[in-house]
Amino acid sequence: MGLVGRIVLSKVNKVIEYIWIILASTLFGIQHSGVSSLKVKGMIIDRWGKKGYAGIFNFTSVLTLLIAGLSMQFGNWLYFITEPTLIQPLLLGIGVLFGTAGMYVAYRASKVISVSTVADMRTDRKPELITAGIYSRVRHPLYLATILIFGAMALIYPFPEVIVFAFSMIGYTMIGAYFEERKLVLQYGDEYNDYKKQAGFILPWL
Repeated sequence: MGLVGRIVLSKVNKVIEYIWIILASTLFGIQHSGVSSLKVKGMIIDRWGKKGYAGIFNFTSVLTLLIAGLSMQFGNWLYFITEPTLIQPLLLGIGVLFGTAGMYVAYRASKVISVSTVADMRTDRKPELITAGIYSRVRHPLYLATILIFGAMALIYPFPEVIVFAFSMIGYTMIGAYFEERKLVLQYGDEYNDYKKQAGFILPWL
């Protein structure tokens, strides 16, 4: 095989690698949206209870996220120590800020809502709409935290496979937030529509 053929083959292999990363990330998205849908959630809770649902949701989430993460086939996580010449100070600094902001937003959200609260969604009753704390400013702070953290990942590790993974997960996060919004409108009706006028979707209203 000539030089041109090897270059073409290398590019094709890279494209296949990126497609696999996107598909693996999509698998996580399907799991997350599917298991958290009202119909599936109600069926699981009715059969195995809230603890059973939380266990199933957490296990399948970790499993599919692990598959998505391994699809990158990236192992140079300590490049800033082993290969400091690859460091891009500006991107690294912004990435650290994004990551810190993401963890702070997640912490603020966890002070208001927990996994058990999310799991308490039966078909025979409607849980209380959470609008306190950070939820008074933004309707989906956990999705915002996820976007910030994956954005930080792409900035701290500006390598093609990591960037493709991070943006795939950010893309699903936006789609997931959209479906979550539709679900909440159906669940709460006018109460949620009124809440939408008070708090931002992903970004808080200042």
